[in-house]
Amino acid sequence: MIFIKYRFFIIFSFVLISCYISFYYGINHQKYETELINKTNLIVEGLSAPRGRILDKNGKVLVDNISINNLVFHYVKGINISSIAKKLAIYFDFEEPSEKELIAWYKANNNVNSLLTDEEKRLIEERKINKDEVVDNKIRELISSFSKYDKSCAKVYSLLNDGYLYSSKIIIKDISDEDIANIINDLPEGIAIESSFERYYPYGDVLKGIFGTVGNITKENKEEYLAMGYDLNDEVGLSYLEKYYDKYLKGTKAKYEVNDDYSLKLINSEIRGNDLHLSIDIDLQLKVEEIIEKNLMKAKRYPNTEYLNDSYVIMSNPKTGEINVIAGKRYLKEEEFHDIVINNISSSFTMGSVVKGGTITVGYQNNLIDPYKKIYDSCVKLLNQTEKCSHMELGYLDAITALEHSSNYYQFLIAIALAGQTYIPNMQLNVTEREFNIYRSTLASYGLGIKTGIDLPNEKIGLIGKTISPDLLLNLSIGQYDTYTPIELLTYINTLADYGNRRKPSLVSYIEDAQGNVVYQNNYEIVDKVEIDKDDMDLIHEGFYYVMNRGTGRGFMNYKLSPAGKTGTSESFLDFDNDGTIDTKTLTLTMAGYFPSDNPEYSMIVISPHTSHNNGSQDYIYYITSRISREITDFMFENIVIP
Repeated sequence: MIFIKYRFFIIFSFVLISCYISFYYGINHQKYETELINKTNLIVEGLSAPRGRILDKNGKVLVDNISINNLVFHYVKGINISSIAKKLAIYFDFEEPSEKELIAWYKANNNVNSLLTDEEKRLIEERKINKDEVVDNKIRELISSFSKYDKSCAKVYSLLNDGYLYSSKIIIKDISDEDIANIINDLPEGIAIESSFERYYPYGDVLKGIFGTVGNITKENKEEYLAMGYDLNDEVGLSYLEKYYDKYLKGTKAKYEVNDDYSLKLINSEIRGNDLHLSIDIDLQLKVEEIIEKNLMKAKRYPNTEYLNDSYVIMSNPKTGEINVIAGKRYLKEEEFHDIVINNISSSFTMGSVVKGGTITVGYQNNLIDPYKKIYDSCVKLLNQTEKCSHMELGYLDAITALEHSSNYYQFLIAIALAGQTYIPNMQLNVTEREFNIYRSTLASYGLGIKTGIDLPNEKIGLIGKTISPDLLLNLSIGQYDTYTPIELLTYINTLADYGNRRKPSLVSYIEDAQGNVVYQNNYEIVDKVEIDKDDMDLIHEGFYYVMNRGTGRGFMNYKLSPAGKTGTSESFLDFDNDGTIDTKTLTLTMAGYFPSDNPEYSMIVISPHTSHNNGSQDYIYYITSRISREITDFMFENIVIP
């Protein structure tokens, strides 16, 4: 009886194990079959896969791919590389090889021992001289006698041996149809015609500075990319959007099995990378660039514009930080411009009174002002300092009208109160790093003086002044000390428009794979919040509304859009003769605004550095910033539906 039970247990266990093995094998059959193929067959990858496209907010393609043909080498065991080089050199002319490449070619195809004397062989045997050094010197003496064909062979031989043994190697990139026809029936073993992909820009150079470039992995970042699973022959994003979103944009290369006759059998086709959908409106972008160029050309016909060459415009949705337009143009000569769009995140300027929405916030946060109390606009004269005034005598002001008419005096009183003092003429103002830090902390909460976090690499911030002095604290309070980039100024006006909610400015709204599935969605999260009461922010908004509708910014934007904002004029300094010394004082004009004022849908900043100067016989200023902003908003009013 025990024996029967024991036998039954053995049979049951055997059946159970057999079922498990069958089940496990069925599940993993494909996996192991693939591994077996990979280990027993030679698998190579295609040259490249199409990267994901870049599209604007309306689905218009801004960056695409085009296919090009290449003459490619795939190594297969037993191939004689020298014979391939000799054959290809018959059909094509190659660039001049280096000395190192010529030496390598000679060594691979000649008996180098024949170059050595018996004495040299003896010394080499006795290890008194280095064989490679002697041979290399002997070959150098022969190089002048090498034929053009020899040199072509040397160059091809170098290309065939470049990189990893089994990687695809481009011998001739973008080979012409005529060249293909000449060699197609006489291709050496291991040589094939293969397609690869290059970037194509339907709108030419527009925004190329933001898109960035694609190229080979460099020595400097080789280890970084290898650690992420890239191959050395992969093309990667090298700058800006192409680099920032490379992991999404890069495609998957095709895989081939190498047959016995050296032909390739496709295993998996290439897969295009994911598409970036930007918040950019390309039609509006083109219009804004047209307006900038037109006004720069017009401005150069007026006095005092010798140093005016650049203008910047950024437009966005202040509720999300999505950028609709980002433009920068440099005037070279009539009808000729250079695109400097990337300076929007890398160059900084003294912005002037445009930042007073941030500096007056210091007064509200620290209970330094009664917003409804009237004060008479005047000048501040500190001990041993020159007098500082508003741009003109402005009469009685409160917090709202001080913004409306851009009173410097009102801001100076806040700075003096922050230092714990009350203004009297010729007073000695005692300031410390504390007061500077308070201003900068408040401005940073708006996005000024810090990196904004825009989805582009290599963002820079402006210059933060190091000197602590009473005079410079007053300058800081009116935007005349620290410098800020255009993207910082945009973040500031967006934060103010959205009642203190600061978001990162962004270019990418979402990313889709080739099947239309969303693989990334920008959530536009709030990254900081300005500490200010809603009632106080209401007063700043009211002041900004009056600026654009009856104050210093009147006419800057189409009033039918119900705009709000602030203008600025700042002193800038220029090293005109490039001798390392600042020699020219200029004026930079700025504007930051949003509309409609009660429910902002668009924000805009305009910056024109070195617009004018006081070095000539007259003080004429061509107000290019107001002309640009007015033309843009006129176009918006006539062509774009704004709620």
